[in-house]
Amino acid sequence: MVKRTSVIVSSACFMVGLLGQVASADYTPGSDFGYSNKTTYQDSDWNVSFYDNCALPEYSSTEWVEEDGERFLRFTLKNGQVGGCSNDNRERNRGPWWERAEVKQTNGLERDRNYTLTFRVRFVEGFDTDRESFLQLHQSVRGCRVGPLIIVKFNNGFLEGSFPLVRIADYRGRWLDARFDFKPSSHFDFYLDGEMVIQGQGTRREAQAACLPHLKIGVYRPGDKKATGERKSVLDIDKLWLVDR
Repeated sequence: MVKRTSVIVSSACFMVGLLGQVASADYTPGSDFGYSNKTTYQDSDWNVSFYDNCALPEYSSTEWVEEDGERFLRFTLKNGQVGGCSNDNRERNRGPWWERAEVKQTNGLERDRNYTLTFRVRFVEGFDTDRESFLQLHQSVRGCRVGPLIIVKFNNGFLEGSFPLVRIADYRGRWLDARFDFKPSSHFDFYLDGEMVIQGQGTRREAQAACLPHLKIGVYRPGDKKATGERKSVLDIDKLWLVDR
């Protein structure tokens, strides 16, 4: 049985919970992004937290869901739902606009440190169209506007960079254990259910000294002028745990 809850964590309440988490955290949080008055996301089985960096398309774009006693975060993105970031509503990178239901890590990471992020993921619906990402390592901050270092995405139904090739049709609808090993200045590996499916892939660009690496999770993709209907993608995320290596 699935139960949807409309839990919104205020910044004040979130900070009380976060202070209790930091002592037992397995990574050292860096500078935070000043997320006061933003909706924040943290669960009892997460040691990394996120917030609404850019306005979401609608209230239900992110929601807490309960299933079999477990609570997890669900992202839903529909056709034409332009993201709330400043450049989402204009043409770039072969997209007429960019659609986004995504949240950003509340604090930054170090460029030259090795990290492992483990989490559970379920691709409920979609991820079979052009360049649909579910995980990014970004670095853009105020005063340093550059693109992401790493994008983990399905492109027309196949996990980009995977070998052997991972098809969304073989994984959709069931919970998967994911592991993301990465060094922001260098490379990353990605695992699904214990199998390495992306190995030693380099970052997309140089990690800038003035920037601050950070994670983003959710659904992010280019718009499509020819698309009809909902073109809906639904992503479930749970048990996010980040460690230094």
